[in-house]
Amino acid sequence: MQTVTVKGAPSHYQIGEGALKHLVENLNDLHVERIAVVAGRTAWQQAKPYLPSALVDKVEEKDIHFADGHCTVERTNRLAEIYQEQQVDAVIGIGGGTALDIAKAAATNAQIKSILIPTIAATCAAWTPLSVFYLENGAHSHYTEYPESNTLVVVEPAIIAEAPVKYLKAGIGDTLAKFYEARSLVEAFYPTGTLPVWLQISQFAARACKDILLADSQAALEACENNQVTDALIRVIEAIIATGGMVGGFGGKAGRIAGAHSIHNGLTAAPQIANSLHGEIVSYGILIQLAIEQDTEELNKLLAYYDTWNFPTSLADFSIKTDDQELLEIIANKVTREEESIHLMKEVIHADTVIDAFLQLENFSK
Repeated sequence: MQTVTVKGAPSHYQIGEGALKHLVENLNDLHVERIAVVAGRTAWQQAKPYLPSALVDKVEEKDIHFADGHCTVERTNRLAEIYQEQQVDAVIGIGGGTALDIAKAAATNAQIKSILIPTIAATCAAWTPLSVFYLENGAHSHYTEYPESNTLVVVEPAIIAEAPVKYLKAGIGDTLAKFYEARSLVEAFYPTGTLPVWLQISQFAARACKDILLADSQAALEACENNQVTDALIRVIEAIIATGGMVGGFGGKAGRIAGAHSIHNGLTAAPQIANSLHGEIVSYGILIQLAIEQDTEELNKLLAYYDTWNFPTSLADFSIKTDDQELLEIIANKVTREEESIHLMKEVIHADTVIDAFLQLENFSK
């Protein structure tokens, strides 16, 4: 029997109207006195009205690191050194995936607590104890999983309802991939027999992600467009942040990434992709993964939802031309690097396989 480590959830998780008003009490309970903040510039302004005034007044400009640019190894190592020198007890990350990934990496390296406040629901970054790293030019580099779960995650749905709807769309795309990638990984790793219980929990969470998103995403997107907190929006937020995070938290390698995320990583080699969000690219990656798996039934089903949600279904949606053979080869070679997770699928996949899937989807989506 294999030894398994499960990091299914943060140490503490809170969601609800006014949840952030209890943050000072939470910090006291966690014996946190000196804090530092990593935040997106817009996210900081959006979160401030919901934060306790006692905490806002305590935070000085020098205590805030604004998450401009990317999460890089050099940046997070530099912050960790500063936090150790200043004897910081906890890093409060406020914003989207970049700010939260920087906060988690810096907190882990400095061996201090991580308090995470997502202001958009674009990924499960607030939940998952890992960071995705990029190069300074924005190209994907790698991801690192941490030995401990995040300390505290606090979600105020009203902040997410006020955010641009494109971020919620990205979260839906990224989280929908949880089901298809986890399914692919389990088929490859456990072709026969009964799944271990921890992996059954991961699979249950993956199925819940898919079911909730297909049922509630349209209503949630409409609520977000109108800056309204509704039950459907809260269910989708929790599917993205909490349930999505549980897939990998319980499943480990069998609940993380497969083909869709490798497609994302490869597409980051294209200059045209620079302004596309992570989850938007991943949503397209799901379709390519399904094309590789020859699952046309599921591909047809998703294309109908994508049409309703206005999700990308072709390379043209990213301004990439199918006759640009040189660029397609660059992308496909990056998708199929030796270290990429696409090779965890049961199919044998080469660069030509990926290009064929691109072209197959172009014909299929038409």
